[in-house]
Amino acid sequence: MMDREQAADALLVLRKLATKTRDDTALQNWGLIWLCSAVSNGAGFFGTHVLLARESVAPLPYVVLWTLVFVANGAFIFLFKGKSPGPPSFLDRQTWALWNTLIAAMALTAVVNYLLGIRVMLFMPAVSCILAAMTFSAMGSLMGRAWYGPAALFAVMAIVIALRPKEGFAIFAVLWALTQGTGGALLHRAKLRLATESKPRSAA
Repeated sequence: MMDREQAADALLVLRKLATKTRDDTALQNWGLIWLCSAVSNGAGFFGTHVLLARESVAPLPYVVLWTLVFVANGAFIFLFKGKSPGPPSFLDRQTWALWNTLIAAMALTAVVNYLLGIRVMLFMPAVSCILAAMTFSAMGSLMGRAWYGPAALFAVMAIVIALRPKEGFAIFAVLWALTQGTGGALLHRAKLRLATESKPRSAA
């Protein structure tokens, strides 16, 4: 028979396993959301590039464009965000916090850029690369070293965009779509693989 200490150790292992399962499920549920949002966000950044290329300085077209993007992203979350068993996991909460902070920081950067009176928003794409690099670096500390790769990529691209400011939003659109899309595809593939492995095998 197990003594009390062995039972406590076994319970601790089970709790850690359950927590990891919730974390994995929560993270994998972002796969389809990121795949779809990669398209909508990429379109939003490229649309911003087009508006700037046409020297549109009125805020209304940008507000309309990004309102449509945010509505689309909200719809993707509503449609594809599955529920993990039990309360939201630590990883789920951190993912929400990181991405919401990034969105708010980028929006604030755009507002500050506009209030400073810069006619063409040249510095926002480079600053957004730095913000994205910080976000992916934080994800790397939580979810694994693989996320440091996108962080390094965005850090390098901040310099590239600073050297090519007029194409900044177009470059950022492609970079964001590829990065978020790749991350979404990998997460969704992991979810499909887990679902396949968990199916009961038929008897031979």
